[in-house]
Amino acid sequence: MGGLDVRRRRPGRRWAPEAGRRRGFATKKEAQDELTRLRGDLQRGTYVVRRRTTVGEYVCGWLAALAAAGRRPSTVDGYRQTLEFNLIPVLGAIEVQALKPTDLDTLYGRLLARGLSRSTVRKLHAVVGKALEDAARKGLVARNVARLATPPGASAARPAEMKFWTPSELQSFLTVIEGHHHYPPIRLVAMTGLRRGELCGLRWSDVDQDAARISVRQAIVTVRGTPVMSPVKTARSRRVLDVDAETAGVLRTWRRTQLEQRMLVGSAWCDTGLVFTMPTGEAWHPDTVALAFDRLIERVNRSGAASVPRIRFHDLRHTHASHLLAAGVNVKVVSERLGHASVAFTLDTYAHVMPGDQAHAAAAVAALVNAPVERL
Repeated sequence: MGGLDVRRRRPGRRWAPEAGRRRGFATKKEAQDELTRLRGDLQRGTYVVRRRTTVGEYVCGWLAALAAAGRRPSTVDGYRQTLEFNLIPVLGAIEVQALKPTDLDTLYGRLLARGLSRSTVRKLHAVVGKALEDAARKGLVARNVARLATPPGASAARPAEMKFWTPSELQSFLTVIEGHHHYPPIRLVAMTGLRRGELCGLRWSDVDQDAARISVRQAIVTVRGTPVMSPVKTARSRRVLDVDAETAGVLRTWRRTQLEQRMLVGSAWCDTGLVFTMPTGEAWHPDTVALAFDRLIERVNRSGAASVPRIRFHDLRHTHASHLLAAGVNVKVVSERLGHASVAFTLDTYAHVMPGDQAHAAAAVAALVNAPVERL
């Protein structure tokens, strides 16, 4: 037959092209259609080599690569927990190249039905999007399907309105706890807006007692429950803060108290160089700080010496921001003091505590419009 291959396909046998090509087509036409599609992908630059890597396998490798690239351990651990708890149990066995937007939509719906908050599901969507964006950039998938998925709306996922103390409430609380060993760190946070990790990571070498100034350079973060020292998260978080005279005096007194503790402990003292430590000199765990603050509020209220609303330790930061804005401090200065990523973020976060600005704006416009003019 002149070398022509006239072998017939047996009934029920799937047509297969040459070795090294994709197999499993029911007919030759299906194979030709697939070949046409692949040629189109090549021309458009969207062709990806066929791999059977699962979502779970890819995610594990992606997290390891982030850690090796020097991403903050707390950031990588947060991504890991989000993916291990919510993504991998449901979609981990699917091949990453076969993942569809509808798979993610179904997952989000299941998580919401299970009771997860909308903000948690949105965080998961953001992490999945980062992972798949890297996969698309490296040619592991044709596209980032997370871009086509539909997470819960941003407005519906907004966190509950923050709480903060009024100046009189803060003054009342600080007056009652003065002399308590937690008074110095609580006052410093209330008067500077430090994050709790930044507070725990503050060193005496970062404190300029003569200039009444502190430098925020590092923070203690938790990675799988273990405290780890880390540089501050962003360039904007790395900042220098002026401290009021009374708080500076509290720091000087605390320095003497800590040196006395060190003499009592002797050789058992752990020299971390940190400003706020446990009686042995070891670093505070950020969670311990928050828990101690919560118990102190309860103790103060129960004693009847003062009555203040229950707020979180992090709300001391909001309290400081609110007081700055109420005092008329420029929002750019407030943003810099808090170490926010941008002034826009500060405005969006604290717009509700600046109602006077809206009233002033309305009055100013009305004054222009209603101003008397000379009639013709």
